[in-house]
Amino acid sequence: MKKIEIYRNLSKLDDIDNSITKLEQYSTDIDLTYDLINFVDSEISIKDKKVADIGCGNGILGITASLFGAESVDMYDIDKKSIATAESNISRIKVVNVNAIESDLFDITKRYDIAISNPPFGFQSNFNIEAFIKKLKSIADNIFFIYKDNKNIAQIAEKNKLDLKPIGKLKIGKTMNFHKKNNYILPVVVIYSVKRV
Repeated sequence: MKKIEIYRNLSKLDDIDNSITKLEQYSTDIDLTYDLINFVDSEISIKDKKVADIGCGNGILGITASLFGAESVDMYDIDKKSIATAESNISRIKVVNVNAIESDLFDITKRYDIAISNPPFGFQSNFNIEAFIKKLKSIADNIFFIYKDNKNIAQIAEKNKLDLKPIGKLKIGKTMNFHKKNNYILPVVVIYSVKRV
């Protein structure tokens, strides 16, 4: 599918209403989504792969992976509201190989070719990035997730033998009650590991 068609489809997606602060539900915008999934596809072709979208929110990453030709996509989120929004978006875009599943990451036992994610950055939560990485590695041969660009994440990536590459900026609107500005722009990196054959 051409980039313009993917953008057209993604522009139809609903976002999550009333984001939950402790879950750090910051949606991935269309530009960053496309850049991330295109990068995944350039590192290991998504076509005909089984993909997991962890902490799927409205489902934008998983749906985009489907549009890139994934065989199947399971999108996981712990939040019922996110799953309902993701299911609505799956129907709206009419992708038939995508499932939205309410589950905690640490309860997933199924194996995938690729895991993708925009996880919490740890601003408002006690998100354990080390445990997250370990779990991703246990469910997928190839992992890709975005994270705020800083020295700490670079050290964590190196310690866990993961590659790191600047990927763009995450645009966040005034979605939480503690936000003082209308827009925030965070430089982000993609942290990844590809199993080379």
